[in-house]
Amino acid sequence: MFDAALASAVHRAADASSTSRSAAGHIRQTEVLSDMFAGHFEAVTTVGVAFASVLQGQQGQTQGEKTGLGLGVAEAADGEIVAFDGEVWRIPMDGRPVLAEPTLGVPFAVVAEGGKPVIQQLPAGLGFAEITAHIDTLLRSFDKQHEHRVAAVRIDGLFGDVLLRSEPRQTPPYPTLETVLEHESSFAFRRWPGTLAGFRFPDVSDGIVIPGLHLHGVSDDRASGGHCHRATTIAATLSVWVDDVEVRIPPALVGRQDEGNRN
Repeated sequence: MFDAALASAVHRAADASSTSRSAAGHIRQTEVLSDMFAGHFEAVTTVGVAFASVLQGQQGQTQGEKTGLGLGVAEAADGEIVAFDGEVWRIPMDGRPVLAEPTLGVPFAVVAEGGKPVIQQLPAGLGFAEITAHIDTLLRSFDKQHEHRVAAVRIDGLFGDVLLRSEPRQTPPYPTLETVLEHESSFAFRRWPGTLAGFRFPDVSDGIVIPGLHLHGVSDDRASGGHCHRATTIAATLSVWVDDVEVRIPPALVGRQDEGNRN
């Protein structure tokens, strides 16, 4: 069941035929977070399918029109995934981004498309907590409460005190995500120019979506990246899209979800 705080923002879809797009923007999530925590790292889709909206027709547009972005995890937990500007990047354990092949398997992905962003310059010195508060204030200014809305987020610029991470490739039988993250690799940077992309979900731990602010990033020179643990703005531009959300559980996995709900 969905938490009431997400009821106005999220709906399930068993297959692609039920997809509908909002003129204000649309977020499509493949799989639920609880399966990732349980160690279900087998592919349920591919980069080419999950990130199709990013890969198709996003290049050559202005900043305000770059509406395709997303994040995810590679099959076998073989690195973090971030997508924007017509490209999908996988960041493996060594922290060096590589372009993800369209055939690469994906067990979990969240992708945004469409809509018109609100773009603002961020003050210097904002950490994750302050960035999250800034986004929430922005949502309230448009009479949209973060407890009931999901926002796609992109931050471009220069950051300080940055900590990124990725995880090692796993082999079946897969361990839990908690076990995987005990062996993660971390990469610290005093100054880091790049792009962070992701989502601000409501602060709800329901096992379906990622609560709070979740960002993956790639540096401007494409030499570093990963899941962003922390960053402080130095000179950065924030783009925010407010979207409706669809959580898609592939048909082959619906039975697994129903069984989990009974336990």
